[in-house]
Amino acid sequence: MKNIKSLAGLIVIISFFLNACTKEEEIGMDFKINGAKDLTLLKNDSTSRDITFLYLGGSREELTITCTGIPNGVSVNFSSYAGTPDFTVKQTIKTTNADTGTYAINVTGSTPLGKVFTRTFYLIVDASPNISPTISLNGNYTIDITLNQPFVDPGATAHDPEDGTITNQIVTYGNVNIDSTGNYPISYVVYDSGGLKDSVTRIVRVFNSLNYVSGSWTCKTITPSTNDTTNWITTIQASGTVDNRFLIFKVGNDYLANPIVDYYPSSGILNLASQTFFCQTAVDTSNHTFVGTGTITSQGQQKIITIDYTDSYFDAVQGNNVSIPRRDVYIK
Repeated sequence: MKNIKSLAGLIVIISFFLNACTKEEEIGMDFKINGAKDLTLLKNDSTSRDITFLYLGGSREELTITCTGIPNGVSVNFSSYAGTPDFTVKQTIKTTNADTGTYAINVTGSTPLGKVFTRTFYLIVDASPNISPTISLNGNYTIDITLNQPFVDPGATAHDPEDGTITNQIVTYGNVNIDSTGNYPISYVVYDSGGLKDSVTRIVRVFNSLNYVSGSWTCKTITPSTNDTTNWITTIQASGTVDNRFLIFKVGNDYLANPIVDYYPSSGILNLASQTFFCQTAVDTSNHTFVGTGTITSQGQQKIITIDYTDSYFDAVQGNNVSIPRRDVYIK
């Protein structure tokens, strides 16, 4: 009987220890979360970072990751939503359509035995900085047009990262006088809704098709009736107001006149229309009228202008009207 009581007591003690061990094994796993720190992102921004789940004790279990408090327009994803500590996952946060503000977001790990640990971090969404608009010219930065020909401004286009296409908000400054040679700047300026601007300038060059005639020329004047030849130097200037027109600042070496000469590209003919100038020479002072035609030709690098004309005037010494044919040959 005594042995039976001893045996019963022993069974009770063993049972107690077995129960104690079973309860210990059922204690849930302790763990913590590292890496879920406060974060600041701009709107339409994203980032990735490591979140680590560390084992602290208890029964090792697989924990499940959840995330709450995510605001509209924000996405939070993990490379894995479960695991057994220690392990690290990649957390990716995007603020694609988020409103600015401060948001408390909770990262929670939970185990089958009911252990729960939550780490809260604050996500601050800031407004994206305003970026300047960009304006681009249609066509070239420099445009050449012929004197007296119409000019159509090709304009420009403008885009802003925040406002989109803002071409209709471009303001243009500057005018082109198609009837006067010169360089004309045209500026294009645009502002975005935040007050930032961009600008660009184009140069429109209005030129005479005969620009190449401007400058100093070596000239000789031939008088067929006397076979006299005179060599001299004169200046020719392309017109600043009429295309294919130029002025000669001396005629026949003796006359300080500035007759206008027109060139007709279709026929290749120069026309010295009838023009009268008050000319003073060593011989007399009188009105001389010049009229004639000519050509522009090339010999290698040389340009040659030939004008056959008549010089008509009243000879005060002889007391009669005189008309003398002459030829001027200009070489440059």
